This record gives sequence, structure tokens and C-alpha cells, in this order.
Amino acid sequence: MTDRKDSFKPVVYVVDDDPQACRAVAELVHSFGHQVRMFESPTGFLESVDDKCPGCVVLDIRLPGLDGMEVHQRLLQRGISLPVIVLTAYADTPMTVRSLRNGAVTVLDKPFRDDELWSNVQEALLRSENEHHRRRYQTSLERRLKKLAPQDRLVLQLMLLGMKNRSIAKRLDVSLRTVENRRRRIFEVMQTDSVAQLTRLVVEYEHNLLPSTDSHDSWLSLPFERMAS
Repeated sequence: MTDRKDSFKPVVYVVDDDPQACRAVAELVHSFGHQVRMFESPTGFLESVDDKCPGCVVLDIRLPGLDGMEVHQRLLQRGISLPVIVLTAYADTPMTVRSLRNGAVTVLDKPFRDDELWSNVQEALLRSENEHHRRRYQTSLERRLKKLAPQDRLVLQLMLLGMKNRSIAKRLDVSLRTVENRRRRIFEVMQTDSVAQLTRLVVEYEHNLLPSTDSHDSWLSLPFERMAS
């Protein structure tokens, strides 16, 4: 029986019709403590893969039935955002360029060095973890925004334009008390206590961004550049 905790750990999918090569990659990845799922069939991989947890795909180009390029393309068409590392014993420039344009982390020639493969797996897993973090954050923001009634959103829109409560009340033809109540509700629902934070959250949602980290007033440590007189 699979441990419930394992279902949330990163998974490295290895897709290669050469059993020996498949095992070699799997053993390397497993030695660093990651879950590995091996597939010699591209169709079997496509039937099983999902991106509910972080992970990546180590994908051979020459496969029976579907080649690696087509497998990667089908992942993209299905909206599966797992980063892909392409392996090939027959590299050529057009194939490499196409793979990288499709978003592959890298294209490695066989035989590859273990340290080279592992460094790229680490990069791929980091990309995947960041993507999952971004998705969770966007879902959280969307959930909060959906709790705002249309009237609340109108007030929020005018707040973001820098308008004060009295001006908002006049613009919407409502009482000042109504605006104050809606403003209070906006801060509660969005879990913020300033217009600056609200602005940041809305921008992050609109542009599908990761949450910004606290700057800790990093601007204070910028070097001083004296202007020429």
C-alpha cells in the first residue's frame, strides 16, 4: 500500500524503451531519495501521468509508436506542466531547438554523466515545485476574490485608483457608512490591512504571479550614487 505522504512527494517519470537505460536513470534518481516511475511504453506513460504533485519527466527521443517529441507535445496539449529532460543518442540541431522551444529543461546526449543528469533533474523539480506553489497561491487568491460581492468589487476597484471613502461614496451614490462597511469587508476577506497589500494581491492575481516575499526594506542598503553637479 502506498504511503499517503508519498503521494505528495516529487515524482520523476522515466520514459525509455531500453530497460537497462531506464533502470540506470531510475537508480540514480532513487539514490537521492525521490520517487521514480519507469515506463518503456510512451502510451503507458501518457495514460498514467498527472501533475497533481511536483515532478519531472526524463524522456528518451526514440520510442516505439510515439517519439519523445510527440509525447512532449501531448503533455503540453493536455496542460500537464511537468518539466521535461530530453535524452537522445541521435541529437541534431533542429530537434534540440524544437525541444527547447517546447520548454524542455535541456537535451542531453547519451551516454550522459550522472552529475549532469542529476543537476538538470534538480532544476526541473525546482521549476515544478515553484509552479505548484504558484497554482496554490492563485487558487487561494481566486477563492478570496470570489467572496467579494459585485458591490465590494466596485469599491475595491476605486480604492486601487487611490480614491478616498467620501469620493467613492459620491461616485457610487451610496452613504459613507456603506463604503466604510464594504471597505472593512474587503480587508477581512482579502486578509490584508492596507491598500498597498490589496494592490499587490490584485496585481499578482491578474498577472498569475508567485507571491512576493517581504523585502525587509532592502532598498535601504542600495549603494548611493552621487549625481554629477
